[in-house]
Amino acid sequence: MENAVATAEAGKVLESVILKGDISALTPVERVQYYKAVCESVGLNPLTQPFAYMSLSGKSVLYAKKDATDQLRKIHGVSVIPGSLRTNRADDVYVVSVDVQDKTGRTDSATGVVTVGNLKGDALANALMKAETKAKRRATLSICGL
Repeated sequence: MENAVATAEAGKVLESVILKGDISALTPVERVQYYKAVCESVGLNPLTQPFAYMSLSGKSVLYAKKDATDQLRKIHGVSVIPGSLRTNRADDVYVVSVDVQDKTGRTDSATGVVTVGNLKGDALANALMKAETKAKRRATLSICGL
């Protein structure tokens, strides 16, 4: 009977991870194994810490950091298509859209949005750069299948 309970519990954990994307039910050892498996599945070096654990919408998930997108760009030959960066400011938000292309010629696009409100000076400059970074990061993850 204990084996059946353990199997059922393991099934719930796998369902949470695979179908819901929530890794909070994993033990610390399982999280490390999962982290390593995700890195290996997409060709990333886990020693460079390409992912961070984050809580999003009530779920614990792996979040691809800058190092992940840098490695993915190199692996897949992803680059921003020259002249494709588009910006727009609407109300209190700043929107950046960008097109990317991989080494096979496939293209994709993505958008990054930040709230700018009444920002000025360095705070505004940092927000504008953040929107561009978000757009490029999202486009890279999208074209690489993440």
